[in-house]
Amino acid sequence: MRPPSISYPVLVADIGGTNCRLSLVPDPDSPHQPLARIGTGSYPTAEAAFSVVLAEVSEKPRSAVLAVAGPLDGRQAQLTNAVWNLDGPRIAEALGLTQGLLVNDFEALAASLAVLGPHDVATLIEGRPEREGVRLVLGPGTGFGTAALLTHGERGMLIPTEAGHIGIGPEDQTEQRLWPALSEGIPRLTVEHLLSGDGLVRLHRAVARTSGMLEAEVSAADVSRLAHDGDPAALMAVVCFWRLLARVAGDLALVFKATGGVFIAGGIAPHLLPLADRAAVRAAFAGKPPMEDLAARFALHVVTTKDAAEQGLAAIAANLHRFGLDDPKRLWFG
Repeated sequence: MRPPSISYPVLVADIGGTNCRLSLVPDPDSPHQPLARIGTGSYPTAEAAFSVVLAEVSEKPRSAVLAVAGPLDGRQAQLTNAVWNLDGPRIAEALGLTQGLLVNDFEALAASLAVLGPHDVATLIEGRPEREGVRLVLGPGTGFGTAALLTHGERGMLIPTEAGHIGIGPEDQTEQRLWPALSEGIPRLTVEHLLSGDGLVRLHRAVARTSGMLEAEVSAADVSRLAHDGDPAALMAVVCFWRLLARVAGDLALVFKATGGVFIAGGIAPHLLPLADRAAVRAAFAGKPPMEDLAARFALHVVTTKDAAEQGLAAIAANLHRFGLDDPKRLWFG
């Protein structure tokens, strides 16, 4: 027996380590309506933040589907890079909701792959994608996330992972020269240490240090801006960032045999897309001996729309069964 469907209107939220975006979906056939973007650290709890936003809304939600940048434990989740701990039933009671669902933020992005259009992505490598092949979404932001969408006919399954915390090492002379500076003070260097906002800053610092350039105090946004302005250290940091991102994307594509395509999501990649050296990206992504023939089949895209997570959450709310989320152990009720 399938559990009840989500009740409308639905509150959807993309809750990251830095920002939280809230929207309302009035009914299954309507697009999401943005409500607010707030700093995750601006309120002590999710319930407090949501209550403030919903106090200004005339049409109150009856349920919620919330995407959380951190691992889930049934109806609970802890943000990896922020203090919020989310408890579904507690949120339902605080906000007067009848029901809801917590998903990993990259589960939401993986679900969006079922509904995004060609105008929502930019293609870096065409590949030879299969219609029902595994699709993989990954991306750098405050952290690094990965999830897969498996489909068979009208039924699918979302596979969230913690691939951002796998180890990573140098592969060529350039990376070997940078690695001591990159790994300084870190007992175990992971993908997230390099492919995130902090990672871009770490790469910039390592490039400056190993090249004898001025080691400026910069943020990830500063590195992006400086690179677009032609600053040598920032440009080299972005080149290294793209090469590492393409390498990791290609490795994870092999792990999942992602013949449906690989999609880079998050806030960083679209800003750096004009600076991507496509030949270098292709070489790092598909240069996987002895599996070059398989790797050549993988397509690589960048998700350019800013509301992919919200589109994924709305798709989940409209059809839990489609994504394998009609699970009484995960649904919560007020």
